[in-house]
Amino acid sequence: MIEPASRQSGPPPPPKTSTFQTKRAAIQALRVMIACTVTYAVSQLLHLQQGYWAVFTVLIVMQASVGATAGMAVDRLVATVAGAVLGGIAVFLTPHEPLPIGVALISVVGFASFVSVRAPRLKNAGLTAAIVMLTHSQAVPVEVFVIDRIAEITLGGVIGVLASLFILPTRSRTVVLDRFASALDVMAQIMRMLAAAAEKGEAVSAAEANIGLRQSLVATEALLTDAQRERSLWLAKQGISDAIPRSLWRIRNDMTYVSHLFEAPFPVEVVEAIGPQAALVLRAQAAFAEACGKALREGGDIDSDRLSDADSAFQAVFDAFQHSEAAQSVAFSDSGRLFGFDFTLRRIRQNFLDLADRIRESRGDESERPT
Repeated sequence: MIEPASRQSGPPPPPKTSTFQTKRAAIQALRVMIACTVTYAVSQLLHLQQGYWAVFTVLIVMQASVGATAGMAVDRLVATVAGAVLGGIAVFLTPHEPLPIGVALISVVGFASFVSVRAPRLKNAGLTAAIVMLTHSQAVPVEVFVIDRIAEITLGGVIGVLASLFILPTRSRTVVLDRFASALDVMAQIMRMLAAAAEKGEAVSAAEANIGLRQSLVATEALLTDAQRERSLWLAKQGISDAIPRSLWRIRNDMTYVSHLFEAPFPVEVVEAIGPQAALVLRAQAAFAEACGKALREGGDIDSDRLSDADSAFQAVFDAFQHSEAAQSVAFSDSGRLFGFDFTLRRIRQNFLDLADRIRESRGDESERPT
């Protein structure tokens, strides 16, 4: 009896909060506490009139990795300089009366919002300009007030980056590679689910798991900017090749296609002839996905032979089935699904081998891929 697809559908269970994640959260809390303490102490030593802006900046820019913190600090500094200068000019040109200040405030904020659409890093420029216009005192020269705000926010940004860099630092590259490795672990789970379906001749749905995998890859790709910025600011020696996420996307898309093929069971004669070998191929690819994930996290070699051996065995039984009498009784639609499965398996294999090459290149490994 074929088990309904709905009973086997659904994504892999979400992972529980690990000790590693708890440790990372504790380290981040420690960084923020130390950075705020140092910032507050320095602002007091320098007698900054509104030193709390430096502390606010630390709380805003401190992220989980060095690259993310540096990126946030640079963006905030750029937006602060632009907003402070814009607000200072408005204060200098506007009579100190409620109506003119209100008109100028609306104009400045509107202009800053318009510009930030084209230059997202300036999204806080309008806020800084409004703060300058609304908190400026006539007793303090405009230029001094503007310079003080820039100095305070620069202080907070610099201390935030230094805290991320020297207090048990977490590199953006490490975070991204760990996320990619987690995506490979999910791929392995999906492939093992498909392997069981191929071996037993059951229908299975991995739609939700594939959607979750897609969302994970999209979110991780967004973090690549932090890793690239980390290297561009000389805060890291190594970056991440764009070829790695491209390879992962190709594998994910092919896996989605294979998942669709298994939403209906294959005929009994197909399962009996090639089901066990197809399951071996999928399990070998699952193991290879985990090996690639381990290489991303920890380094080490990736044995490509495990793919070749399973693929050769599958091709042998597949070719034999094509020339058998049982193949003649298979419906045209099922035959199309079967050939689509064979073609996609070979393409996944090649994409995995390409991914292994990209991983080796990313860590400067000179070794050749086994033929």
